[in-house]
Amino acid sequence: MEDRIKATKEQADKLEFINAEIKRLEDESGSGFEIFKLMQEKEQLQSDYDWKDEVFEENGKKGLKNILGEIVVPAIYDGFGMLEPYYYKSTPVMAKQGEYVGLVQRDGKGTPITKFEYHLILPIFMTPFYAVWKKEDKQHFALMVGGEVFTPYEIQKHYMPCDGVLPLEADGKQGMLAYELGLIYIKPEYDEIYDEGVGSDFVFVKDGVKGRVTLDKRFISDGEYKNLSDEEQEELDEIGFICAPDW
Repeated sequence: MEDRIKATKEQADKLEFINAEIKRLEDESGSGFEIFKLMQEKEQLQSDYDWKDEVFEENGKKGLKNILGEIVVPAIYDGFGMLEPYYYKSTPVMAKQGEYVGLVQRDGKGTPITKFEYHLILPIFMTPFYAVWKKEDKQHFALMVGGEVFTPYEIQKHYMPCDGVLPLEADGKQGMLAYELGLIYIKPEYDEIYDEGVGSDFVFVKDGVKGRVTLDKRFISDGEYKNLSDEEQEELDEIGFICAPDW
């Protein structure tokens, strides 16, 4: 793939105009066709040019400038991870400070939003989540959102989000983060997890036994559920089971 031309103020102004027009049409309940055309134009503009920040150096330290030459992170860090595009202005970036990394804002000050105590922080595509590793265990990671780690450091792999969940894996077992249902983390301890389409409950297989998992994280085998009284089944149904959201 050829290197893309760096976006300039002209392209940035055009992008801002398109965004303003989309918002105006949406606010006025305008033509869906016009909004669709503008969205296509926006996507084309974003893909045709390189919008990513650039690293610069001063006095042995590194900072970031956006495509307009504006300083989004001053030269106070030792390096950066994956660079972010101009149009994701509120998206933080991984910065290095000594032997450790943390997330910092691209707010002109490089304001830290986490401590510098991590070995690596990687964004998870198409989600607001990050995978984070500590130096003492580079084989397992935890999940972070909003600068806060909210799972144990016990995950080894993640896959593309699908049906409102982020599939996870560790030691050959499967788990998930059901983010559309309220950040419900299911530890990787299942042989298999699958669903049968939008609106259906996920099937969890544990030690060869099929079942479902409640929103408060209890595994209920199919056999166990069938043997419950009507009242007990209703209580579980009221709590709810992890499912693929019905859009």
